[in-house]
Amino acid sequence: MYERFAHEYAAHAEDSAYNALYDRPAVLGLAGDVAGRAVFDAACGPGLYARELLDRGARVTGCDVSPTLVDLARARCEGRADLRVHDLSEPLTWVPDGSADLVVFALALHYIDDRVALLREFRRILAPSGALVLSTEHPIMDWVRLGGSYFTEEPVEESLSPERDWPIRAWRRPLTAICAEFRQAGFLIEELLEPRPVPEMADRYPEDHAKLEDFPAFIAFRLIPVPGPLSHPPR
Repeated sequence: MYERFAHEYAAHAEDSAYNALYDRPAVLGLAGDVAGRAVFDAACGPGLYARELLDRGARVTGCDVSPTLVDLARARCEGRADLRVHDLSEPLTWVPDGSADLVVFALALHYIDDRVALLREFRRILAPSGALVLSTEHPIMDWVRLGGSYFTEEPVEESLSPERDWPIRAWRRPLTAICAEFRQAGFLIEELLEPRPVPEMADRYPEDHAKLEDFPAFIAFRLIPVPGPLSHPPR
């Protein structure tokens, strides 16, 4: 989806209110100390999280489905990360079992149709003591923007930004459904975070800051694998 507007999105995300001053601080905060850790950056986009993780001492691998975004991410990371073009609807066959201490998956879960299958792949590549940190659209934001029943579960086609022609397809789901998929994939919620905007946003983007102080746009989680082998649902 992002390929057609990859360069525009990369420039936007680098310094925007919702990306730079809201989601990235929240996700990186949940990631914690990554020095010396093997981190897999799933849906790495233009490499904004990957570069920050590298600068904090992590060893980074990752992927994105957009070739242009992967090229931008490789350039941003200056060859220090192993970043590949890969569609997350397909298994991560090139990533060994238990090879990641941390998986970071920022603002992309809602694009995936079979989320449980992907989350199970993340669990497979995580070390037993590892964690998955992810962020996604907050169900409340979806309901406020789209209306209807809060409990609706359906894919929605719209623009990523109301000011731009950036068409996307994403799922709206209630919080109960989101958390149920974590459990089905073999994860426990260690921490749930409804981010607050960083103080700098009040000076640079006062209208966005005021909105995000009233209700959250995103929600973030730190998930840990359930101990023991992962059981598969009956067919």
